[in-house]
Amino acid sequence: MQPEQQPQSSSLFSLPTQQQQPQQQQQQARQVPQVSGGEPPAAAPTPLTQLTPYSHPKVTEGRYERESVEERRRREARAVYGERWAAKVKRIQRESPHGRRQGWALRCVIVKSGDDCRQELLALQLVRTFGDIFSEAGLPLWVRYYEVLVTSNKTALIEMVPNTLSIHTIKSRSPPGTSLSDHFFAKFGRSGTPECTAAQRRFTESLAAYSLICYLLQIKDRHNGNILIDDDGRVVHIDYGFLLSNSPGGVNFESAPFKLTRELLEVMDSNSDGRPSEMFDYFKVLMIQGFIAARNCSDRILLLVKVMSKSGFPCFKGGERALKALEKRLMTSLTEVQCVEHVLQLIAESLDAWRTRQYDYYQRVLNGIL
Repeated sequence: MQPEQQPQSSSLFSLPTQQQQPQQQQQQARQVPQVSGGEPPAAAPTPLTQLTPYSHPKVTEGRYERESVEERRRREARAVYGERWAAKVKRIQRESPHGRRQGWALRCVIVKSGDDCRQELLALQLVRTFGDIFSEAGLPLWVRYYEVLVTSNKTALIEMVPNTLSIHTIKSRSPPGTSLSDHFFAKFGRSGTPECTAAQRRFTESLAAYSLICYLLQIKDRHNGNILIDDDGRVVHIDYGFLLSNSPGGVNFESAPFKLTRELLEVMDSNSDGRPSEMFDYFKVLMIQGFIAARNCSDRILLLVKVMSKSGFPCFKGGERALKALEKRLMTSLTEVQCVEHVLQLIAESLDAWRTRQYDYYQRVLNGIL
């Protein structure tokens, strides 16, 4: 008796042979299979690359998870800063043969030569004095003091400010055409969220403090290579080679009271015309309060400058005129109401000033500073 043959399975469930597979794949690509019962065919699954607003799937434990565009932009914006200083210190300590020694520490410094860094030290002492004045007045104005160890009249060791990047570096490491506000809102989220609002406040409080200091001390050479943004969104100014009476090239091209360009205004939800916004109004209030606090303690500022006025530093090339001009800018004879009007006028004069924009353009063309 011949063995009973197994019935062949229906073609609907049969597996195609190796020769049949390419033909069936081509047919499926050209036509949609018909389904009995008059029901419409099921839609083909959407590829991950076409999902919106999601893109760039990431693998987690062998599974694909969709990453939103906002999350991807935040990740890329945070990656611009690279390895954070605390993580770098731990890594170097772990790799160092002396990392287990008691008192082991890591400091990062910049070796600078060619400039009279004693003037840099004087400027930072003044910055610290302003910071103390703001703190004693109970104002949230924020400045970052860093150490300078002067080794000669032309050399010094300058502390590197950790977890900061210049505006130029941020732009150069970001996709072409990225503005400061693009980076800021990609990193801290959309405007109006709690995280972004907190970051904007930190930005505004530091910007107002340095704007006041730059005006009162007439700090120049404020291109985007000398203005840093830290990991929390605060502004930090560095390189005080020009202040009080000297300026780059001996030409006072930066004639605006302080730098307040469109990209800085956009972070405060304003624009080049000074459109009102909560953060820009906050900036104005801080500027007024900080100016009045500095004016009330003008003797501390003037004394420190007067003591060093005979030092021969480049910033004192104007002689006694530099000291008198500083005293005039402090407006000690004005009433508080007049001080308010004066500060608002300073802001209006600085608002995306033409000379400030042209100086940035000059630095971009000559030195490639974005």
